[in-house]
Amino acid sequence: MNEQQFLGLVEEILEVETGTIRMTDVLKEIDWDSLADITFIAELDSQLNVSVDANELSNSVTVSDLFGFVNDPV
Repeated sequence: MNEQQFLGLVEEILEVETGTIRMTDVLKEIDWDSLADITFIAELDSQLNVSVDANELSNSVTVSDLFGFVNDPV
């Protein structure tokens, strides 16, 4: 999954318009919450067969941090 596809996934999870999320966005500022965490974990598992540790996910600060799970799964 490349960055554009990943941003599309994040936008889908947050139910926002395409092109509104950037890799540098701070999760708290874009209303990323526990429901988004659960959805993110499920989507990475189903789309990429990648397991994400919820504790590691909770340490994420930016969208770029989330992208790290795509390339360097726990």
